[in-house]
Amino acid sequence: MKGYRSDFDILVIVNESRFAGFEYWDRATDRLNREPTIGVPVGLIVHSGREVNNALRNAQYFFTDIRKEGVVLYETDDRELAEPGVLTPQQEVDVAKAHFDERFEAAVEFLELALIALERNFVKRSAFQLHQSIEQAYATVLLVLTNYSPPSHNLKFLRMLAEDRDRRLIDARPRDQHRHNARFNVLNEAYVKARYSKHYEISEEALKWLMDRTEHLHALVRTLCEERLESLKQIARDEP
Repeated sequence: MKGYRSDFDILVIVNESRFAGFEYWDRATDRLNREPTIGVPVGLIVHSGREVNNALRNAQYFFTDIRKEGVVLYETDDRELAEPGVLTPQQEVDVAKAHFDERFEAAVEFLELALIALERNFVKRSAFQLHQSIEQAYATVLLVLTNYSPPSHNLKFLRMLAEDRDRRLIDARPRDQHRHNARFNVLNEAYVKARYSKHYEISEEALKWLMDRTEHLHALVRTLCEERLESLKQIARDEP
């Protein structure tokens, strides 16, 4: 993409996991993304110190990359993070394949359930299932490529992280960005509102259109994950 500037992923480490909930950080995320001097999307990834250290010991690439290459912006103590663990090439294959088998299957199943619900005119139920299909699709590619996906139901946040890992995923978005964003934003609210709000509305036309884009997203995710798995398998085969 011409003029592309990478997104910013900021890891926030808190003392206790109860302070890592997104309800504490949504406002900060919104404020950062509205700040005109930043100019690119910002994602806050929040975990307790224990969670981060466990991830490092389990050799989760996302956290090991941050430990190796990340820049400390602010800290209140000087406690060192755990030393990263190391997976064998075959273990990397096994972990990535397990993620793909479980999460991608879920993505496909949720899309099928969304289609069935729409056929029976259960529009809000269909929206919720479609939201879950997209969430699982982005989680799949993040887990296969980095062995990590944040515990978030925010599709825009997950999309940002996934597209930052492989820009080919942008192709799941059509050229009509305004129309897509408007419908995508309504669907993003479905995780809560489609289940609990009597005022939530989304048209059948919008759902069908979003389902078509979701099928395209699934195809891209499958391709990227299969490429990654084949690369890992080749490394494992070459290992003496």
